[in-house]
Amino acid sequence: MRGSPVDVVEVVFSLDGLIDRYLRIRPDVFVTDVRFNSRSSATNGLDACEEILAADPSAKIVVFSQFDDQYIVEQAYRLGALAFVLKEESTEILELAIATVADGREYFSPQVAQLLARSSVKERSPRKLLDDRELQAFLLMADGASLADTAEKLDLSTKTVGTMLKVIRSKLDIDTTADFTKLAIRFGLTTTEVKPKS
Repeated sequence: MRGSPVDVVEVVFSLDGLIDRYLRIRPDVFVTDVRFNSRSSATNGLDACEEILAADPSAKIVVFSQFDDQYIVEQAYRLGALAFVLKEESTEILELAIATVADGREYFSPQVAQLLARSSVKERSPRKLLDDRELQAFLLMADGASLADTAEKLDLSTKTVGTMLKVIRSKLDIDTTADFTKLAIRFGLTTTEVKPKS
């Protein structure tokens, strides 16, 4: 790119042998598409992200793709990519993403930021994804209740609640107690929705 501070050190068109080549060159930023033709164990750019970060946790990755699918975008960030830029966006946005990632910071292109904002509200609402009992357990945990307290308030065994919490974490893609609290605050949910034992 003329006038750009970006220097392309190598271009590859297949994932075959990509990891070895990456480790040999160790570029400041690795830019990958999502779709590749490959005979290797990695079948797409997201697999490449996962394999490269496993081999080099400090790798700085930008995903550059035509796909604006919510799952693909979220998966890229979840795997450890620092930026996702759509091919329909401008060259300047891609250059900005690369420069930002080179500094070790995440970059959300305008279209990707809008997509993630819409999807987080639309897809991760506890009220939408959880059944009544799971929602009650979620809210109690978000409010700081212990496993034992939650079990007592719901009149369930701690084992049952423990299993339920695993399901909740999986459905909402969260892990820590802080994640429970943040999500409850984001969607304006409170423990007043927890029904008392009859």
